[in-house]
Parts: sequence; C-alpha cells; structure tokens
Amino acid sequence: MNMYKAQDQSKQRILLEKLSQFDSAIVSDCLMDNSFAMDNGIKPLAQDQKICGPAFTLLCPPRDNLMLHLAVSKAQPGDVLVASMSNHYEGGAWGEILTVAAQHQQIAGLVIDGSVRDTQQIIEMNFPLFTRGISIKKTDKKNAGKIGVPVTVGGVTVNPGDIILGDADGVVVIPADELENIVTLAEEKVNAEKGIIEQLNRGKLTVDLFDLRKYDI
Repeated sequence: MNMYKAQDQSKQRILLEKLSQFDSAIVSDCLMDNSFAMDNGIKPLAQDQKICGPAFTLLCPPRDNLMLHLAVSKAQPGDVLVASMSNHYEGGAWGEILTVAAQHQQIAGLVIDGSVRDTQQIIEMNFPLFTRGISIKKTDKKNAGKIGVPVTVGGVTVNPGDIILGDADGVVVIPADELENIVTLAEEKVNAEKGIIEQLNRGKLTVDLFDLRKYDI
C-alpha cells in the first residue's frame, strides 16, 4: 500500500467515526433531498442497532443467497453488505450461519432489500441488520448474481463504496465523495438544533423560531 492510499484510508476511518456519532435523520437532512434515504420498509431487527461503513454491494437472483455467501468471503473488515434480492421476499436469504461467518470476517452489518430468518439469534449476536422482511422459507445456493455493482435497495441506488448509516429511524446513503462535506454539515446542524432546543427550554415556541405565524389562519 502506498503512502497516499494509506493516508486516504486513515482519513476515511476518522470521518466514519465522526459520522457514526450522528443520527441518520440528521445526516439525511444534510443531503440535497430525500432521494438518499431508504424507504420506511427497511427496518433494523433491533431498535438499538446502528450501522456505519462503506457499502459492499451485491445483486442476488430471486430465492437464492449464493452471492451473500460469496460476499462474506470477499468483503473487507468494516464493510457493510448491501444486498438486493431482486424483489423477492418469500425466502430467508440470511440467517444465523451467515451471521457467524460475517462476524468472523469483521463485517460491520447487512442492509438487505429482501427477507431474513433466525432473527432472535441474530439479535442476540448483536449483528446490525436492516431488512425489509422476515421469512422462514429456505433459499437456493446455485444461481449467480453480481457483486460490486450499483444496486437499488430501499428505493435508493447504492454504488460500491458509498457510505451507509442506519439506526432506529432508517438508513441513509452518503456518496463516497460527499463524506467529508456531510460530516461538516451534520456537525453544524447538530449545533444549530442544540441552540433551538435551548430556546425552547427558555419558553420560546417553534412557530416563532421557524417564522411560522405568517401561515396561521
């Protein structure tokens, strides 16, 4: 690894650590519009789960989880697997076995536009997992899909290396080249909201702080 690449990776680690301290809603507001926020069908298995890291993307054929097994073998420590199941939800594409394997590979978590199973075991292992559904039905392991390609998950196009941030409120996607700017904007927004809360605690009203009285009928 050359010096410049090492410096870039070190900078990204620092930025990711900062990003992970923010709520997904704060970060979502800092992006240009709602198109970077996954739809409300993508939910964490447990409300206290949080996920943050670069996306390792994969596209699975319907009812087949072969690519998830391959992705676990290829992803780097700290990566977030981001998987599309090609609009198929009647099959638990991820379960306890893959979770154990992913944790040994130090994968940061999974966001899947599909279904999972063995949910209680996954929660007990404290593996961050965001999914559209739950299904006990089995899947195949024989049909090839694609790894490292843009995928649509939760209505958002996710490119390899995009940054994923998820918590109880949902999942937001940050383009990789916007990470530093978004961290700066999020810091500013948090400080601004602290100021608003201080004023509310002193008796101010939101209609005055946001200049909303002009809309009163």
